[in-house]
Amino acid sequence: MMRIIFLLTLFLFSFCTRAQIPGCPDKSAINYNSKATVNNGSCIYASVSVTPELKFVQPPILAENSGIIFWNNMLWQHNDSGGEAAIYAMDTLGNAIQRRVILKDAVNIDWEDIAQDETHIYIGDFGNNYNGARTNLTIYKIAKKDIQDTGGFKIIVPAEIIRFRYEDQPVIPKVVPPNTTNFDCEAMICYVDKIYLFTKQWKGNKSVLYELDKTAGEHIAVRKDSLDAGGLITGADINVGKGRIVLTGYSLFSGRFIYLLYDFPNMGFFKGNKRKIILNGPCQTESVSFKDDSNIYLGSELFSSIKQRMEMLYLDAFFK
Repeated sequence: MMRIIFLLTLFLFSFCTRAQIPGCPDKSAINYNSKATVNNGSCIYASVSVTPELKFVQPPILAENSGIIFWNNMLWQHNDSGGEAAIYAMDTLGNAIQRRVILKDAVNIDWEDIAQDETHIYIGDFGNNYNGARTNLTIYKIAKKDIQDTGGFKIIVPAEIIRFRYEDQPVIPKVVPPNTTNFDCEAMICYVDKIYLFTKQWKGNKSVLYELDKTAGEHIAVRKDSLDAGGLITGADINVGKGRIVLTGYSLFSGRFIYLLYDFPNMGFFKGNKRKIILNGPCQTESVSFKDDSNIYLGSELFSSIKQRMEMLYLDAFFK
Protein backbone atom coordinates (compact mmCIF):
# COMPACT_ATOMS: atom_id res chain seq x y z
CA MET A 1 0.00 0.00 0.00
CA MET A 2 2.79 2.42 0.93
CA ARG A 3 4.47 1.70 -2.41
CA ILE A 4 1.26 2.54 -4.28
CA ILE A 5 0.88 5.82 -2.39
CA PHE A 6 4.50 6.69 -3.09
CA LEU A 7 4.16 5.99 -6.83
CA LEU A 8 0.90 7.94 -7.01
CA THR A 9 2.51 10.93 -5.26
CA LEU A 10 5.50 10.75 -7.58
CA PHE A 11 3.21 10.62 -10.63
CA LEU A 12 1.17 13.62 -9.50
CA PHE A 13 4.31 15.64 -8.71
CA SER A 14 5.80 14.79 -12.10
CA PHE A 15 2.55 15.66 -13.90
CA CYS A 16 2.18 19.00 -12.14
CA THR A 17 5.80 19.87 -12.78
CA ARG A 18 5.49 19.12 -16.50
CA ALA A 19 2.21 21.05 -16.66
CA GLN A 20 3.93 24.33 -15.73
CA ILE A 21 4.90 26.20 -18.90
CA PRO A 22 7.09 29.27 -18.34
CA GLY A 23 6.75 32.19 -20.71
CA CYS A 24 4.98 35.51 -21.29
CA PRO A 25 1.25 35.41 -20.44
CA ASP A 26 0.61 39.12 -21.11
CA LYS A 27 -1.51 39.59 -24.26
CA SER A 28 -0.19 43.11 -24.77
CA ALA A 29 3.39 41.84 -25.19
CA ILE A 30 5.09 41.15 -28.51
CA ASN A 31 6.10 37.67 -27.38
CA TYR A 32 2.77 36.68 -25.80
CA ASN A 33 2.52 32.90 -25.31
CA SER A 34 -1.05 31.66 -24.95
CA LYS A 35 0.24 28.37 -23.50
CA ALA A 36 2.33 29.99 -20.76
CA THR A 37 1.14 29.19 -17.24
CA VAL A 38 4.05 30.75 -15.31
CA ASN A 39 5.26 34.30 -15.90
CA ASN A 40 9.04 34.11 -16.16
CA GLY A 41 9.52 37.86 -16.64
CA SER A 42 10.36 37.54 -20.33
CA CYS A 43 7.63 39.78 -21.78
CA ILE A 44 8.79 42.25 -24.43
CA TYR A 45 6.72 45.30 -25.36
CA ALA A 46 6.54 47.57 -28.37
CA SER A 47 7.85 51.08 -27.79
CA VAL A 48 5.10 53.51 -26.88
CA SER A 49 5.01 57.16 -25.84
CA VAL A 50 2.20 59.10 -24.16
CA THR A 51 1.52 62.68 -23.12
CA PRO A 52 0.33 63.08 -19.50
CA GLU A 53 -2.49 65.51 -18.78
CA LEU A 54 -1.44 68.73 -17.04
CA LYS A 55 -3.57 69.13 -13.91
CA PHE A 56 -2.06 72.33 -12.47
CA VAL A 57 1.09 74.35 -11.94
CA GLN A 58 2.37 73.90 -8.40
CA PRO A 59 2.65 76.86 -5.99
CA PRO A 60 6.17 78.35 -5.59
CA ILE A 61 6.66 76.68 -2.20
CA LEU A 62 6.76 73.32 -4.03
CA ALA A 63 9.19 74.36 -6.76
CA GLU A 64 11.42 71.39 -5.91
CA ASN A 65 8.77 68.80 -5.10
CA SER A 66 10.49 65.45 -4.95
CA GLY A 67 7.99 63.00 -3.47
CA ILE A 68 4.21 62.53 -3.43
CA ILE A 69 1.59 60.20 -1.99
CA PHE A 70 -2.19 60.36 -2.30
CA TRP A 71 -3.85 59.92 1.10
CA ASN A 72 -7.04 61.17 2.72
CA ASN A 73 -8.14 62.68 -0.62
CA MET A 74 -5.12 64.99 -0.74
CA LEU A 75 -1.68 65.02 -2.29
CA TRP A 76 1.09 64.99 0.34
CA GLN A 77 4.40 66.31 -0.96
CA HIS A 78 7.85 67.41 0.14
CA ASN A 79 10.72 69.34 -1.38
CA ASP A 80 14.22 68.26 -2.30
CA SER A 81 17.50 68.93 -0.47
CA GLY A 82 17.75 71.95 1.78
CA GLY A 83 14.02 72.52 1.97
CA GLU A 84 11.91 72.71 5.09
CA ALA A 85 11.61 69.48 7.10
CA ALA A 86 7.90 69.38 6.29
CA ILE A 87 5.28 67.76 4.11
CA TYR A 88 2.48 69.73 2.49
CA ALA A 89 -1.08 68.55 1.89
CA MET A 90 -2.68 69.90 -1.27
CA ASP A 91 -6.30 69.98 -2.35
CA THR A 92 -6.18 68.55 -5.89
CA LEU A 93 -9.30 70.47 -6.97
CA GLY A 94 -8.35 73.95 -5.80
CA ASN A 95 -4.57 73.64 -6.16
CA ALA A 96 -4.22 75.02 -2.64
CA ILE A 97 -2.09 73.85 0.27
CA GLN A 98 -4.35 72.82 3.14
CA ARG A 99 -1.85 71.70 5.76
CA ARG A 100 1.84 72.09 6.59
CA VAL A 101 3.17 69.24 8.73
CA ILE A 102 6.59 69.88 10.26
CA LEU A 103 8.65 66.94 11.50
CA LYS A 104 9.99 67.68 14.96
CA ASP A 105 13.81 67.58 15.25
CA ALA A 106 14.17 66.48 11.60
CA VAL A 107 16.47 67.96 8.96
CA ASN A 108 16.03 67.93 5.20
CA ILE A 109 19.50 67.01 4.02
CA ASP A 110 18.30 65.43 0.77
CA TRP A 111 14.68 64.25 0.95
CA GLU A 112 13.91 62.23 -2.15
CA ASP A 113 10.71 60.20 -1.75
CA ILE A 114 7.70 59.55 0.45
CA ALA A 115 5.76 56.32 0.99
CA GLN A 116 2.93 55.04 3.16
CA ASP A 117 1.29 52.03 4.70
CA GLU A 118 -2.03 51.84 6.55
CA THR A 119 -0.77 53.56 9.70
CA HIS A 120 2.36 55.58 8.88
CA ILE A 121 4.04 57.90 6.40
CA TYR A 122 7.74 57.45 5.57
CA ILE A 123 10.03 60.20 4.24
CA GLY A 124 13.34 59.17 2.73
CA ASP A 125 16.36 61.37 3.43
CA PHE A 126 18.66 59.21 1.34
CA GLY A 127 19.73 61.34 -1.63
CA ASN A 128 23.44 60.61 -2.07
CA ASN A 129 24.54 62.09 -5.37
CA TYR A 130 26.96 64.73 -4.01
CA ASN A 131 29.84 62.32 -3.32
CA GLY A 132 28.23 58.91 -2.73
CA ALA A 133 29.64 58.73 0.79
CA ARG A 134 26.79 59.62 3.15
CA THR A 135 26.81 57.66 6.41
CA ASN A 136 23.59 59.18 7.75
CA LEU A 137 21.02 57.71 5.36
CA THR A 138 17.68 58.18 7.12
CA ILE A 139 13.98 57.44 6.80
CA TYR A 140 11.59 59.44 8.99
CA LYS A 141 8.44 57.63 10.12
CA ILE A 142 5.38 59.58 11.28
CA ALA A 143 2.02 58.25 12.45
CA LYS A 144 -1.03 59.16 10.39
CA LYS A 145 -3.10 59.47 13.56
CA ASP A 146 -0.82 62.29 14.75
CA ILE A 147 -1.89 64.24 11.67
CA GLN A 148 -5.56 63.30 11.77
CA ASP A 149 -5.94 63.96 15.50
CA THR A 150 -4.42 67.44 15.29
CA GLY A 151 -6.20 70.41 13.75
CA GLY A 152 -4.84 73.61 12.26
CA PHE A 153 -2.95 74.57 9.13
CA LYS A 154 0.52 74.24 10.68
CA ILE A 155 1.25 71.31 12.98
CA ILE A 156 4.39 69.74 14.42
CA VAL A 157 4.57 65.96 14.78
CA PRO A 158 7.20 63.61 16.25
CA ALA A 159 9.08 61.26 13.96
CA GLU A 160 10.69 57.89 14.53
CA ILE A 161 14.06 57.46 12.85
CA ILE A 162 15.19 54.57 10.69
CA ARG A 163 18.88 54.64 9.79
CA PHE A 164 20.48 52.25 7.33
CA ARG A 165 23.40 51.43 5.09
CA TYR A 166 23.62 49.30 1.97
CA GLU A 167 24.96 45.80 2.59
CA ASP A 168 27.19 45.90 -0.52
CA GLN A 169 28.70 49.35 0.09
CA PRO A 170 31.78 49.65 2.34
CA VAL A 171 31.10 50.73 5.93
CA ILE A 172 33.33 53.70 5.20
CA PRO A 173 32.00 54.66 1.74
CA LYS A 174 34.39 55.76 -0.99
CA VAL A 175 34.14 59.44 -1.93
CA VAL A 176 33.46 59.90 -5.65
CA PRO A 177 32.81 62.92 -7.92
CA PRO A 178 29.25 64.34 -8.02
CA ASN A 179 26.67 62.34 -9.97
CA THR A 180 28.83 59.24 -10.41
CA THR A 181 27.80 56.98 -7.51
CA ASN A 182 25.75 53.80 -7.81
CA PHE A 183 24.49 54.25 -4.22
CA ASP A 184 22.11 57.14 -4.77
CA CYS A 185 18.38 56.62 -4.14
CA GLU A 186 15.22 58.58 -4.93
CA ALA A 187 12.47 55.93 -4.90
CA MET A 188 10.79 54.01 -2.07
CA ILE A 189 7.66 51.95 -1.35
CA CYS A 190 6.22 50.05 1.61
CA TYR A 191 4.95 46.53 1.03
CA VAL A 192 3.74 44.09 3.68
CA ASP A 193 6.13 44.62 6.63
CA LYS A 194 9.16 45.98 4.75
CA ILE A 195 10.49 49.09 3.04
CA TYR A 196 11.83 48.68 -0.49
CA LEU A 197 14.31 51.06 -2.11
CA PHE A 198 14.93 51.42 -5.85
CA THR A 199 18.36 52.99 -6.33
CA LYS A 200 19.52 55.48 -8.93
CA GLN A 201 22.75 54.24 -10.50
CA TRP A 202 24.45 57.20 -12.16
CA LYS A 203 27.08 55.11 -13.92
CA GLY A 204 25.28 51.83 -14.49
CA ASN A 205 21.83 53.22 -15.46
CA LYS A 206 20.40 50.36 -13.43
CA SER A 207 18.19 50.32 -10.37
CA VAL A 208 19.00 47.95 -7.51
CA LEU A 209 16.19 46.79 -5.25
CA TYR A 210 16.95 46.76 -1.52
CA GLU A 211 14.82 45.60 1.42
CA LEU A 212 14.92 46.82 5.02
CA ASP A 213 12.79 46.80 8.17
CA LYS A 214 10.18 49.46 8.93
CA THR A 215 11.03 49.66 12.63
CA ALA A 216 13.03 52.50 14.16
CA GLY A 217 16.74 51.81 14.67
CA GLU A 218 19.84 50.85 12.69
CA HIS A 219 19.34 48.51 9.73
CA ILE A 220 21.11 46.94 6.78
CA ALA A 221 19.45 47.40 3.38
CA VAL A 222 19.63 43.92 1.83
CA ARG A 223 20.21 43.69 -1.91
CA LYS A 224 17.46 41.66 -3.62
CA ASP A 225 17.56 42.23 -7.39
CA SER A 226 18.37 44.75 -10.13
CA LEU A 227 16.70 46.25 -13.21
CA ASP A 228 18.47 47.47 -16.34
CA ALA A 229 16.40 50.67 -16.35
CA GLY A 230 18.20 52.47 -19.16
CA GLY A 231 18.01 55.66 -17.10
CA LEU A 232 17.83 57.16 -13.62
CA ILE A 233 14.93 56.11 -11.34
CA THR A 234 13.50 59.10 -9.45
CA GLY A 235 10.25 57.94 -7.81
CA ALA A 236 8.06 54.96 -6.97
CA ASP A 237 4.63 53.98 -5.70
CA ILE A 238 2.63 50.78 -5.27
CA ASN A 239 -1.03 49.88 -5.65
CA VAL A 240 -1.16 47.06 -3.12
CA GLY A 241 -4.68 45.93 -4.01
CA LYS A 242 -3.85 45.44 -7.69
CA GLY A 243 -0.26 44.32 -7.17
CA ARG A 244 1.15 47.06 -9.40
CA ILE A 245 4.23 49.25 -9.01
CA VAL A 246 5.07 52.36 -11.00
CA LEU A 247 8.58 53.80 -11.24
CA THR A 248 9.40 57.12 -12.83
CA GLY A 249 12.72 58.32 -14.17
CA TYR A 250 14.61 59.97 -16.96
CA SER A 251 17.51 59.40 -19.30
CA LEU A 252 20.11 62.03 -20.04
CA PHE A 253 19.65 61.19 -23.72
CA SER A 254 16.05 60.09 -24.34
CA GLY A 255 13.93 62.02 -21.83
CA ARG A 256 11.56 60.84 -19.12
CA PHE A 257 9.71 57.54 -18.69
CA ILE A 258 7.79 55.29 -16.35
CA TYR A 259 8.05 51.57 -15.67
CA LEU A 260 4.95 49.50 -14.88
CA LEU A 261 5.80 46.41 -12.81
CA TYR A 262 3.01 43.85 -12.43
CA ASP A 263 2.20 40.13 -12.27
CA PHE A 264 5.25 39.58 -10.08
CA PRO A 265 5.67 36.77 -7.52
CA ASN A 266 5.60 37.85 -3.86
CA MET A 267 8.32 40.52 -3.46
CA GLY A 268 10.07 39.64 -6.72
CA PHE A 269 9.15 42.99 -8.26
CA PHE A 270 11.54 42.59 -11.19
CA LYS A 271 10.52 38.97 -11.87
CA GLY A 272 7.20 39.79 -13.56
CA ASN A 273 6.19 42.18 -16.33
CA LYS A 274 8.37 45.28 -16.77
CA ARG A 275 6.78 47.68 -19.24
CA LYS A 276 8.61 50.92 -20.08
CA ILE A 277 6.55 53.85 -21.36
CA ILE A 278 8.09 57.07 -22.69
CA LEU A 279 6.55 60.32 -21.41
CA ASN A 280 6.36 63.21 -23.86
CA GLY A 281 7.37 66.69 -22.72
CA PRO A 282 10.66 68.09 -21.39
CA CYS A 283 9.74 68.04 -17.67
CA GLN A 284 12.03 66.92 -14.86
CA THR A 285 9.67 64.38 -13.30
CA GLU A 286 10.76 63.45 -9.78
CA SER A 287 7.75 61.81 -8.14
CA VAL A 288 4.79 59.53 -8.79
CA SER A 289 1.73 58.31 -6.90
CA PHE A 290 -1.32 56.19 -7.62
CA LYS A 291 -4.55 58.17 -7.29
CA ASP A 292 -6.68 55.07 -7.78
CA ASP A 293 -6.55 51.84 -9.78
CA SER A 294 -6.61 53.68 -13.10
CA ASN A 295 -4.67 56.93 -12.67
CA ILE A 296 -1.30 58.14 -11.43
CA TYR A 297 -0.06 61.60 -10.48
CA LEU A 298 3.33 62.73 -11.82
CA GLY A 299 5.17 65.56 -10.07
CA SER A 300 7.85 67.60 -11.84
CA GLU A 301 10.05 70.24 -10.25
CA LEU A 302 11.03 73.62 -11.65
CA PHE A 303 13.27 73.02 -14.66
CA SER A 304 14.76 75.92 -16.58
CA SER A 305 11.74 77.95 -17.78
CA ILE A 306 9.30 75.04 -17.25
CA LYS A 307 7.24 75.59 -14.11
CA GLN A 308 6.83 72.98 -11.39
CA ARG A 309 3.73 70.99 -12.22
CA MET A 310 1.42 68.11 -11.45
CA GLU A 311 0.28 65.82 -14.26
CA MET A 312 -2.00 62.80 -14.47
CA LEU A 313 -1.78 59.68 -16.61
CA TYR A 314 -4.52 57.13 -17.28
CA LEU A 315 -3.18 53.56 -17.15
CA ASP A 316 -6.05 51.21 -17.93
CA ALA A 317 -5.10 50.90 -21.61
CA PHE A 318 -1.82 49.25 -20.58
CA PHE A 319 -3.46 46.60 -18.42
CA LYS A 320 -6.18 45.36 -20.80
